[in-house]
Amino acid sequence: MKTDPCGSIEALDEEIASGLSPVRIVETCLERIHALNGEIRAMIFVSEAEALDAALQAEREIRSGRRRGSLHGVPIAIKDIIDVKNWPTTGGSRLFGNQVAQDTAACIANLQRAGAIIIGKTNLHELCAGGHDNPWFGKVANPLDGSRGTGGTSSGSAAAVAAGFCAAAIGTDTGGSNRSPAAATGLFGFKPSNGLIDTKGVMGIAPSLDCVGVLARSTRDVRLVTEAMAGKPLGAQGGASASRTGLTIGICPELTGAPVDGAVETALAALLDQPMVRTVEIAFDGREEFVSAGLTILQYEFAQIYRESIEKNPDLVGDAVRTFLRDGTGIGADAYDRAIAIRAEARARFMARMADLDALAVPTAPGAAPRLSDELTLVNGEMVSWGMAGGRFRRWANMLGMPALAVPLGVPDGLPVSVQLAALPGRDAALLDLAETLVGG
Repeated sequence: MKTDPCGSIEALDEEIASGLSPVRIVETCLERIHALNGEIRAMIFVSEAEALDAALQAEREIRSGRRRGSLHGVPIAIKDIIDVKNWPTTGGSRLFGNQVAQDTAACIANLQRAGAIIIGKTNLHELCAGGHDNPWFGKVANPLDGSRGTGGTSSGSAAAVAAGFCAAAIGTDTGGSNRSPAAATGLFGFKPSNGLIDTKGVMGIAPSLDCVGVLARSTRDVRLVTEAMAGKPLGAQGGASASRTGLTIGICPELTGAPVDGAVETALAALLDQPMVRTVEIAFDGREEFVSAGLTILQYEFAQIYRESIEKNPDLVGDAVRTFLRDGTGIGADAYDRAIAIRAEARARFMARMADLDALAVPTAPGAAPRLSDELTLVNGEMVSWGMAGGRFRRWANMLGMPALAVPLGVPDGLPVSVQLAALPGRDAALLDLAETLVGG
């Protein structure tokens, strides 16, 4: 490899302030994409000319003393269900042909106003409902180990950051789709509080669960990009902060109810074994009903959006999406309404149990990055489905509206594992403060 990977936003911020040209940064990213993307398959659309033009404009502004902030001149990739004006939005599918966006999504327009350079669009599970083997764009290989996959559905966004194609990437999270690939690639993956980031210009999957979030190399990078997308500082919201001497963190084995590999358990225990941390075990009632309700909501809302288009053109989507749609169309309004009621009841109970806690700590996945061939991960000597684990390990945050941050944790002589830290809805800033306290920037 002739070029170095793109660094963190914090590192680039300092280098740009010291005179590094955004043009050179973007050129380096494009060189890496040319060299590695054929193998990794993270990017499915790259606009080199526009990225270089934007970098040149950023360079001119910065050198004339008009730097907009830490994101000015920084390359970012976005998941291909998010609109950029005059670029195709495929959703990782053939369903929409060569349709191009008429406007840029609100959250991406905010990034551009902050000076970020959108370098291209990333691969994903088809319509965020298909499997890890996208029938049109292929499997995304893990830059940490080419025999491993990246989870999903924001698979390409995670791989793009891990491969050094960009400083950060934007994904979406409907049931863990940012946190899952972050866990597989040693990144921080953020699902903000539901509604914090405007989803206008983002393809809906299940609107009551959908969130837009960041995959990045540090909590500080996550905060910078999240605030830019939101168009405002996250601000003080109460709860934990870096200045506090004591943190109360809940653990809730009943929330997942599934085996976890010993390496994950050891890493989680080490994270929480700090003088300022007190742990409290809390209960979660009705887990199986709650997990089932989450899948009902996801499939029903997906079917409401895509049934007509897919039934008119069934050959333009893969088998996995057709199966997912068939399951969704079999769900009646009464079953959906009952699932909504189950969610509301669970939310009320769990928020009361979280009231005196600074955060919740839950494994992001049962093991390390899954195999690329079949998306299975090793859990205490047995192979377990990584993707199917999402309903237990990750979708709860979308159902409960809570901000959740996947945090990478090192494993001696092994791939990283991941733990989620989560907080009450609206306490995104406090959650990022707490994460920085526990693991650093």
